[in-house]
Amino acid sequence: MAAPVRIFISHTTGDRRDLRLAHRLADALQTRGAQVWIAPESIPAGAAWEREIVAGILERCTHFLAILSSASTGAEWVLKEIDLARRRQGQDRGFTVLPLVVGRLGGYPASDYIERLQQVPYRDDFAAQLEEVVAAVGLRPQPPAVWRSFIAEKTDGFVGRDHVLAAIERFLRSRRCGYFVVVGDPGAGKSALLAEYVRRTGCVAHFNVRSQGITQASQFVESVGSQVIARYGLAHPSLPPAAGRDGSFLAGVLEEAAPRDQQTQRLVIAVDALDEVDLASQTPGSNVLYLPATLPEGVFFVMTRRQQPLPLTVQAPYEVFDLLDYPEQNLRDATRYIRAAAGRQRVRSWIESHRLSVDDFVQRLAERSETNFMYLRHVLPEIERGIYRDLTIEQLPVGLEGYYEDHWRRMGMAARPLPRTKIKVVYLLAEIRQPATRRLLAEFAGEDELSVQEVLDEWDPFLREQRSDADTLFSLYHTSFRDFLHRKDVVRAAGVNLRDINAAIADDLYERLFGDA
Repeated sequence: MAAPVRIFISHTTGDRRDLRLAHRLADALQTRGAQVWIAPESIPAGAAWEREIVAGILERCTHFLAILSSASTGAEWVLKEIDLARRRQGQDRGFTVLPLVVGRLGGYPASDYIERLQQVPYRDDFAAQLEEVVAAVGLRPQPPAVWRSFIAEKTDGFVGRDHVLAAIERFLRSRRCGYFVVVGDPGAGKSALLAEYVRRTGCVAHFNVRSQGITQASQFVESVGSQVIARYGLAHPSLPPAAGRDGSFLAGVLEEAAPRDQQTQRLVIAVDALDEVDLASQTPGSNVLYLPATLPEGVFFVMTRRQQPLPLTVQAPYEVFDLLDYPEQNLRDATRYIRAAAGRQRVRSWIESHRLSVDDFVQRLAERSETNFMYLRHVLPEIERGIYRDLTIEQLPVGLEGYYEDHWRRMGMAARPLPRTKIKVVYLLAEIRQPATRRLLAEFAGEDELSVQEVLDEWDPFLREQRSDADTLFSLYHTSFRDFLHRKDVVRAAGVNLRDINAAIADDLYERLFGDA
């Protein structure tokens, strides 16, 4: 793991322009993942400020960024700080001193030392200036903080997809702006791919996640708008109250943040699962998520969706990358994923007990998976848990739909008499659009919490658990399983009246909204 970047920002408080630039850089660099020391904010209350400044330069920081102007080069403490940085660099060659010269400078005591150092180029545009500082300190990209745990989960065990990532890069290099859309079937690994892209690049990102209730256009506009404002230090102290009502606010923010030098800089926004957006949450006839029809130069969207049409009319460059058009690469990536899993002890034991070679196991499981990564994420852990101990590889389910049907039967959902408690709880999870507590599920199902928990334990591989204060919230992990539950033949076979379940949910919502009226 790379050592953290810790930057001391030296500036004068006697010039408002220097002060504003220093603090805008401090805020934006922290958003990019750096640790920043800047007075007076970094000095603890009650501490001796002179001692804290000396320690900040000599002990605590990896970089020293000096904002040099006619005002700062005449400031006593800026000159003292430069002298301290010079002393530190003489003892520690890994310590980097970065002069940022703003305007014309006259003679000053430290000029002989500063003029020997490579300067950070000054830019009138703040976004461009920030990128110069980021490049100078060698900041590695950080995923947006709000999505880090989600990205870590999605990229665990990620392999392959080099052909998709290369296509994205070609598009970014060959266009001045535009939309690049990755299209694929449920479980094809679209979310993992986009999460890996965000992890590698640290770009602005938004993930639509139906199981967490993140499906509305206003959520997207506010999330992306906030990230862009923080990342590029735009002059918006807060989002306007109506920011998410349409696309005008987002379009304006993108114009403000658009890179001025498209040859070296670009603003990339990654958006996952367009198909999970609740189109009822936005103005009829508008683009999905209020995405702009035109984009400023240097602004790109990299997005994913299923094989279904969505309202998106744009004049910007637009390219669709269909995963189904690359069967050889999909098979190669699936086999790499399986081969990595085959190195785990319990998977290897299963292979040996069934008298298979690793190569044979990898090839056959890839065929049965239909190169679907969601299938593999379920089946491989179940092989490790011994679920398929008595089955040959030819008896494993085929494809994601086949896996769901197999699991449905193994859970006794088609038994006679019907396991109505199980059916009600699972369908409640499918119908409720927000994560729900065990207590709420029990109320809707008309069952006690212990019975509900037993069902949740059985269906654990399909559930996402979130902690909220003292409660645990449950939701379905993947949209494809929700779709399986909504299939009419499955509903009929289960003998469940979805209207009753939806009526209970609607009644609860009505009570929450109007119960005191």
